[in-house]
Amino acid sequence: MRALLAALLAATAWALAACSPPAEPAMWRIADEDSEIWLFGSVHLLPEEVKWDGPRWQAAFANAEEFVTETDTSAEASAAFPQLAAQYGTLPEGQRLSDLMNADDRARLGRAAALSGLNPAALEGLRPWLAALQLSYGYAQRAGHHSELGVEGVLARRARAEGKWLSFFETPEEQVRILADLAPADEARFLSITLRQIEEEADTMRVLDRAWARGDVATLDRALSQEWTEGGAAVHEAVILRRNRAWADEIERRLQGSGRIFIAVGAAHLIGDDSVVDLLRTRGVEVEGP
Repeated sequence: MRALLAALLAATAWALAACSPPAEPAMWRIADEDSEIWLFGSVHLLPEEVKWDGPRWQAAFANAEEFVTETDTSAEASAAFPQLAAQYGTLPEGQRLSDLMNADDRARLGRAAALSGLNPAALEGLRPWLAALQLSYGYAQRAGHHSELGVEGVLARRARAEGKWLSFFETPEEQVRILADLAPADEARFLSITLRQIEEEADTMRVLDRAWARGDVATLDRALSQEWTEGGAAVHEAVILRRNRAWADEIERRLQGSGRIFIAVGAAHLIGDDSVVDLLRTRGVEVEGP
């Protein structure tokens, strides 16, 4: 689905016109007498032609001592994914993905696989949540979007080169279990909506991408709210709300210490009701920004 792609895989920025100014995605600032924390709404996969080297976030990042993101995206950490996928993402022997789907979704599976450059037969042994992510990632890659060009990958490499401390909100296993622990009906709905929305993705994503690039929080909030409603309460809770609460707790804990921290997480976590920003403000934390 569009919002899930935005939150998990392809909250991507399509090509902007060559004459466009540098992107300045939305940021928020929290500070007290001995701490400064920047929250940067990120996208996880980007095409090469998108430029997002705005001066405001670069100054904040350069001044930070620590870089925090959702999880470790390094090559070393990514090497653990095949084992995690086998543990949490494969069906029992003798069961097939298509057996869990209705006739309409089986037809959509073939079309979505074609758009994603995948063989439907290669998905038959996967649980619905993993099939949905494989399709989403394949779709994004065929559109020229890559994780190594995404915000977290770029900033993590830069942070290491500059000697910043790197830390993460979640382990790779915790990220995998966000969807792997869904109830079967919710997992099936996740796949069904993903299949349908892949066919409609491009136009809506272009709107979201341009909104992200110019820091248009209101447009992003309206679009993502509609998509989460369609996705269902259980998926919204697992992918967004539960994590927002945990991250807000961690940010409050960090404020008890000292230092300058730059945090980059998916933009969907920082926008709208019950976002990390909204939760912190509700708890009495002063957050500068939109």
